[in-house]
Amino acid sequence: MENRILIGIIAACCLLLVIGILRHRLEVLVNIVLRMVMGILGIYLLNTFLKSQDIVLSVGINEMTVLTVGLLGLPGFMLIYGLELYYTSFR
Repeated sequence: MENRILIGIIAACCLLLVIGILRHRLEVLVNIVLRMVMGILGIYLLNTFLKSQDIVLSVGINEMTVLTVGLLGLPGFMLIYGLELYYTSFR
């Protein structure tokens, strides 16, 4: 009887642990997707603004830029534009 209770407690703890891990992963995935969407919007808006000011500095929206902004957030956004400025200035 005591073994069944112990096994039940261990099973309940494992179940709660698995639920917590899955919930945390879902939150991380949603966070990355939201950063990707906001990054695409930010790149588009900044490219449009820079073009209206006759500044030749534009970043393309492709898989690498979206992934960089999605994983790194605002620092990734600044990194992409910093690299573009560097390569545009020193060509």
